[in-house]
Amino acid sequence: MSSVLALKRNSSTVRYCFEADAEPGVLPRALELLAKRGLVPARVFAQSADDQLSVEIEVEGLLPETADHVGRCLGEIVGVRAVF
Repeated sequence: MSSVLALKRNSSTVRYCFEADAEPGVLPRALELLAKRGLVPARVFAQSADDQLSVEIEVEGLLPETADHVGRCLGEIVGVRAVF
């Protein structure tokens, strides 16, 4: 199940926040979306509790179109439950 991703932006940073199933492949799939674009996250935070994984990823210097595209792709990852 996926949702539309809400992006929290300031002048130079995009923050992606989502909750997913606590499965080993979810976080690497999310980071791969950035890596294949040659991007390194400025900050990554992931916390697992019970069967849920909460993730925040901050990226600097993305063009708005790229930020929106990455957000939509994150929402389509298998195991992503809710996006904020």
